Amino acid sequence: MDSACRMRARRNGGGIRKMIEVEIKIPVGDLEEVREGLQRKGFAHERSLIEKDTYFDGGINGIRKSGEALRVRQSIHCDTGEKISEINFKGKKMDSVSMSRPEYETTVGDGEIAGKIFEAAGFFPVKPMVVKKREMLVFGEMRACLDEVEGLGTFLELEIMAEDESSKASALEKIERILKELGHEMEETTRVSYLTQLQRRAEQRRSVPDS
Repeated sequence: MDSACRMRARRNGGGIRKMIEVEIKIPVGDLEEVREGLQRKGFAHERSLIEKDTYFDGGINGIRKSGEALRVRQSIHCDTGEKISEINFKGKKMDSVSMSRPEYETTVGDGEIAGKIFEAAGFFPVKPMVVKKREMLVFGEMRACLDEVEGLGTFLELEIMAEDESSKASALEKIERILKELGHEMEETTRVSYLTQLQRRAEQRRSVPDS
């Protein structure tokens, strides 16, 4: 099964509690059709955002070469205009089957300054910036994200935060059930990040000879 399962660190009562983000991503052709399908299942609109993700690389061995990711995300709430900045670090994948990995995320006051700090520390921004419009819908413990990614297309993400490894399988089963009810199969999903997909497209364009 194609799935992304990441360990996410969350602060809880002064401590840090790790959870597993069980997630699938699938390219879709018509977001309105998917939205209507989700609403028929009971999903309700949560918020819409414009997200701009800048990834960084560098260090002794290279972050991306090591299978890790360092990101600054700057978001604008489409309804209120509120601006939110976050930094996120994703560690190495924990096995050869899924995308299970440690993940640490926190909000910061200024995303541009956070990026400058990373650059001053020896990291450099990776092109391209990933820009997307994201609508989030929720139904119980499950969140759906309808993404319009600039230069890439439209996607659906489904995710559940699982408490531990023992509840990961049941969370993925719930996601797969919703996916099938929407008319899709797990085989249609992708484990490739938006950044990597954009880079591959750019490489393909460069490899096409001028006519």
